Amino acid sequence: FELAAQGRSVVVVSSGDPGVFAMASAVLEALHESDNPHWHAVELEILPGVSASLATAAQAGAPLGHDFCVLSLSDNLKPWDIIEKRLDLACQADLALAFYNPISRSRPWQLGRALEIVRQHRLPETPVTLGRDVGRPGQTLRVITLGELTPDQVDMRTMVLIGSSLTCTFPRNSGGNWVYTPRWYGEKPTA
Repeated sequence: FELAAQGRSVVVVSSGDPGVFAMASAVLEALHESDNPHWHAVELEILPGVSASLATAAQAGAPLGHDFCVLSLSDNLKPWDIIEKRLDLACQADLALAFYNPISRSRPWQLGRALEIVRQHRLPETPVTLGRDVGRPGQTLRVITLGELTPDQVDMRTMVLIGSSLTCTFPRNSGGNWVYTPRWYGEKPTA
């Protein structure tokens, strides 16, 4: 803000969408906590991007095609018990799930614990999409099941999408599978 307050053009670049576990919140938090009137006079513009969860979902098909929950598994800025509670409630609500920050060197156990919670509510056949570096050179996309998913298949750059009870897959013409969650819930509506 100091440079911007001096009239300089300043850009904060963030991967994905700056408002989803990224820099927009940090910038606004700094502005909110500042009593510097020059900072508050700065013209601030936040431009949307494509979040990792939505980019991965688009590559897979539409696994987030109905209600879904986006969670960060990082406990750097919130207590782990809050993450567990939110995850359990999202699973009880049968929401498709998108995990950011699923695992790291300093948090190698948390994805395993999160999967224990999910498996209390979902069948082993539940589709899971793993998107690594989606939108970048060398991106990978894998569709597996919840029963097949182990933490060693994931790293910090992997987006983990876990389907709801209605999420399904079917073969792509080009190989692999499409993944989608229907827009309806309960019985499929008739035309």
